[in-house]
Amino acid sequence: MCGRFTLHTEREMLARRFRVDLNAIEDLQPRYNIAPAQSILTVYASESGRVAKRMRWGLIPSWAKDPKKLPSMINARVETAATRASYRVPFRRQRCLIVADGFYEWGPTGERRGGRTPYWFGLSAGEPFAMAGLWSAWRPPDEEEAEPQLTCTILTEPANSTVARVHDRMPVILDPEAEDAWLDPEVREVGAVRELLAPLAPEALRAVSVSRRVNSPRNDDPDLIRAVPEPPSMGF
Repeated sequence: MCGRFTLHTEREMLARRFRVDLNAIEDLQPRYNIAPAQSILTVYASESGRVAKRMRWGLIPSWAKDPKKLPSMINARVETAATRASYRVPFRRQRCLIVADGFYEWGPTGERRGGRTPYWFGLSAGEPFAMAGLWSAWRPPDEEEAEPQLTCTILTEPANSTVARVHDRMPVILDPEAEDAWLDPEVREVGAVRELLAPLAPEALRAVSVSRRVNSPRNDDPDLIRAVPEPPSMGF
């Protein structure tokens, strides 16, 4: 799964990398502990091209009557996203890039009562990347003229060998060459969409054991991604 991630890359680099205008995105500050239900940076396709937009992390299907009765849809399994009622329409028509430069997963410590150890994963090249996302626009059933609430979810897949030492799932990280097709709403055939989700090579990721301060979303500072000694049972 993916329950926390980071985005601290400077605005100008993000604008170049994802070919979007970020001038309208306010308060794009470095983030080191992005958590569910928060507003996150996404990119989706419009008639005029790529558009950067903030969306709430946690998808609410357009047909939902009461979001409070829904589970937290922060992740969607790639194996079932094309068929599950909550995701099948977005999987075909409403796909987005979720912009990040790292993500966290938690692994065992090897100690009997040691809790779980957080690890931060980033690209070995040190660049930002796009996690494959699905988005939806929701309005309260009795407020059809209301401004829609845009929400999204992150697709996850079985972990590659780098992440599997810590967790059995990981976010789908798109190949940059697949991003345009991923955003294209005309690419709707399920097989064609799935072909865009090639697994990331294990050597493309680096892992860092980090402080358990990341366990609390109230903590959000650069020290969260600084390396700390990892449990002797692990090791990368």
